[in-house]
Amino acid sequence: MPIKADQFRGSLERGLASIYLFGGPEPLLVQECRDQLFDAAKEQGFMERDIVHADARYDWDALGDTGGTGSLFSSRKIIDLRLPGGKPGQKGAKVLANWAESADPDTMLVISCEQWDASARKSKWATSIDRSGVRVDIWPVGPRELPAWIERRMKQRGLAPDRGAVLQLARRLEGNLLAAQQEIDKLVLLKGEGAVTENDILEAVADSARFDAFLLVERMFSGKLAASLRVVNGLQRMGVAVQLLIGALYSELRTLAAYKQAIENGRSESDAFRKLNIWRSRQPLFKAAAARLDYDTLLDAFSALSLIDRQGKGRAEGNPWHGIDRLVSRLCG
Repeated sequence: MPIKADQFRGSLERGLASIYLFGGPEPLLVQECRDQLFDAAKEQGFMERDIVHADARYDWDALGDTGGTGSLFSSRKIIDLRLPGGKPGQKGAKVLANWAESADPDTMLVISCEQWDASARKSKWATSIDRSGVRVDIWPVGPRELPAWIERRMKQRGLAPDRGAVLQLARRLEGNLLAAQQEIDKLVLLKGEGAVTENDILEAVADSARFDAFLLVERMFSGKLAASLRVVNGLQRMGVAVQLLIGALYSELRTLAAYKQAIENGRSESDAFRKLNIWRSRQPLFKAAAARLDYDTLLDAFSALSLIDRQGKGRAEGNPWHGIDRLVSRLCG
């Protein structure tokens, strides 16, 4: 039977499985579950990890080759399989189901799906993993649950927020759990443990509000070139890690592409917004950007982000911030 994200740590205490499946649209919660698993697996001798991105063109025959490639020292191995759409196709489903039935104890398969709808949850390959390994269904944190989620996270870090502080943070972040956790971590650094008031929240976020990564997305989706470039310049001057900005842009552009696809497939706007967890206040922004940006532009943007990521890690020539400027100029049109 699938378990929830908050039950996962307890399952690790009962021992490791050979196959895991994390499905849900909350990147922070998926990543936290993966990190908990990888820490536990390292203690059990899983010293190698291969990250595999299974897109529509992925050769599923290669998965068996990846699992069968041992190292010189024969350490135990993790295959970190990223399946964003949650649907491996007929061949991929067969490969995953077969893997679940004949798992190798020295090779752990970890599957992560960012889109996880009812059809994916009921699929034969997912239920086979549920029987043979551990499956974690990660549900979105809705607007009503968000304040309680934020309060719980703040208390875990030693903060004691009042109601106004919690609600102010929830209003500012509009359901973005990753940004919420980052703001909480920043509060701990700025204030230390103890009481937190609404004024504390306003003071803490005031300096970064104009120059945070998600503000850049809002300006960029609105086609405001000058304002977008000012935000990029502010982020660079503040010493923000370019990888943080890349992650935010990639996430928002992927959601935008999924929204365009859903509308073209005949889904209603309200259904598409609900499925993709796009909050009401941001819906006009996505509608305008979807109408303005075509698929070729979005594909070019994903390629550009890949190059910028390599530049930021020193694996490609060029200044990543110059690449961000060019990308913003292209997307603002």
